[in-house]
Amino acid sequence: MPIVNVTTWPNQSDEKCRELVEELTLTVNRVTGAPFDKITVYIQEIAQNRWGEGGVLGTDPGFAELSRRRTRPAAAPGTAPDHRTVAPGAPGAAAGAAAAGAGAGAGAVSA
Repeated sequence: MPIVNVTTWPNQSDEKCRELVEELTLTVNRVTGAPFDKITVYIQEIAQNRWGEGGVLGTDPGFAELSRRRTRPAAAPGTAPDHRTVAPGAPGAAAGAAAAGAGAGAGAVSA
C-alpha cells in the first residue's frame, strides 16, 4: 500500500491538487504495479510563516536568496560575534567544524 506525501505551500487550486493526485497515482501504479485503490496520496500545506529553509522563514522578503546560503551569515556590524564560531586553525576548530556539519545531509524530501 504505497503512501505518497506531498508537502508544499498553500498556493494550488483544487483543480491543480486533483491533477497532482491523479498523476502521482498513475505513476505509482505504473512503477510499482500497486492497484489504484491501494495507493494513497495526500497533500500537506504548510503556511510560509511556518516553513524555513537555511534558517530563513518563507515569508522573509529575501527568502529566495537567503535560503540558498551554505554558510552562517556574517554578524551584523555592532553585534557580538557568535560564540559557536571558531576560527580555522584555532584550538577547537576541528570540534567546531564537526558540530557545524553534524546535521548536514539530514532533512525531509518534499515536492
